[in-house]
Amino acid sequence: MLCLERSLGLDRLQNLLFPALALLVAALLLFGRLDDMYLWQDEAETALVSRHLLAYGLPLASDGKTWVQQTDDPFVSFRHNYIWIFHSWLQFALVALAFAILGPTTFAARLPFVLVGLITYAFFHGFVSRWLKDGRTVRVATLLLLFCVPFILHLRQCRYYALVAFMTLVILDAYLRLRTEERWALPYFILAAVLLYHSHFGAFFPTMVALSMHFFLSKPRGKMLYQFLLALAVIAVLVLPWAYFMRIWNRGQLFLLDRFLAHLGQYFMFITVWIFPLILVPVLLVAWMRRSRNNGLALNPAQSTFCEVAGSVVLLNLFILSVSAAFDWVFFRYILHLVPLLLVLLAIVVVLIMERHLILGAAMLGMLVTCNVLHILPYTFSGIKHINWQHLWPGSEAFGALQRRWAVAVYFRSDILMYAQQLTHSYEGPIEGLVHYLSQHAKPGETVVVNDEELPLMFYTNLRVLGGFGLHGVSAEIQPDWVIDRKHGYYRDLLAKVVSSGPYERIEIPYPDIRWENREEPGAHHYLTVQDEDNVVLYRLRRD
Repeated sequence: MLCLERSLGLDRLQNLLFPALALLVAALLLFGRLDDMYLWQDEAETALVSRHLLAYGLPLASDGKTWVQQTDDPFVSFRHNYIWIFHSWLQFALVALAFAILGPTTFAARLPFVLVGLITYAFFHGFVSRWLKDGRTVRVATLLLLFCVPFILHLRQCRYYALVAFMTLVILDAYLRLRTEERWALPYFILAAVLLYHSHFGAFFPTMVALSMHFFLSKPRGKMLYQFLLALAVIAVLVLPWAYFMRIWNRGQLFLLDRFLAHLGQYFMFITVWIFPLILVPVLLVAWMRRSRNNGLALNPAQSTFCEVAGSVVLLNLFILSVSAAFDWVFFRYILHLVPLLLVLLAIVVVLIMERHLILGAAMLGMLVTCNVLHILPYTFSGIKHINWQHLWPGSEAFGALQRRWAVAVYFRSDILMYAQQLTHSYEGPIEGLVHYLSQHAKPGETVVVNDEELPLMFYTNLRVLGGFGLHGVSAEIQPDWVIDRKHGYYRDLLAKVVSSGPYERIEIPYPDIRWENREEPGAHHYLTVQDEDNVVLYRLRRD
């Protein structure tokens, strides 16, 4: 009896110790040098709209001084009264709250999302424990998510990514509770759905379609059916007026077959190169087909149920995101909310292999955590990196983008090692250099014209910033105090005319003139300061 009690005590200690250590590691990975990199264009968009919300009570595109526009047609991003409608609003509320408490700083802008990310790790551990009921799978899944560097990079952004990842897990948990007819599952599911919409409507609609399809295909009856129909009705009443107000159908371009196929190809690349290795997909399929059997490689009932639900969510999201005209471009962030689900599926595969060959399974887990050997193995031997995708659809911009993505994806790397370098080295980008220089040499209220990444300059300086993607306030006749001609920016010929029209002094500062300050996108993120680039150049109007 004493031995049994001691064994139970050790089990409880282990069950508490592992998640505690995991949260500690997560905090170190998420908070390390959080404000070292300046906000880049998209983060500054969120920060500026949030600052307007704090000042005026509404998420506005302009406060009379700053102008936030990243689309050709400004009234796609905001209404004629300047109310922002391009993204859901929950992210702006969180950042505005952080600004109210800590002030408008880089750290405050990112803090809400890092905290949500930390909550996501804690919820993820409990979620997998509850629905898979297998300690080894829980630990493997937690390790895979904990050291998934693309996921970490997105959680550290001043952007909705952490919110949508967390709320996708929450709504899936609510759905599973609703199916098991737990008490309070109905209001829980409704609340989760509404918060998912206000986190990001681009994830809300595909996820709701996937869960609805899975529910009705399972042929529910009685009380469960009525509860789900009631939930859908209440969610529609609470969400659709917001969707109408935000004109979510007014996005992107018409459907094109080449774009759809190229988008599918890019999402397939994102998943198989960074998240779930292609060579392990057959293991999951075989195990799923043998579900409920007690022989060989098979899923148990809990694993089978989870795979069906998670698989439905993943596949429907990928299909709808690819076909939707709301997304003219493909980015890893659009599928970030699927990463935890994909890594649970990957953990199931690793544990199934461990149960048959412990050393092999442990070695695979080690490789998955430390490098991308398993991810690129099939592509290295197939030579996919050298395929000319544009030959499949000549003249297609979408297939050209697919070509570029494959070119930078299939090479050996250790994301966690590179991320460790980021946490131990200071990073310097073009925005940091410009902000430092202008804060020392420009006078408050002076006019700056810049052809790219104008939003961070609006956030960090007290200058009147014009230009940017929308060419706001810029003409050939303008004579600003400062002209910033970014090498990868727009309308460089126009800026050259402006500079030639007056006595401008050329100034070169020792910061790399890269495309962005730093993006979170896998394959485009810089872990260390870029050394082999031209320096940033700006021009100052001489008034003497």
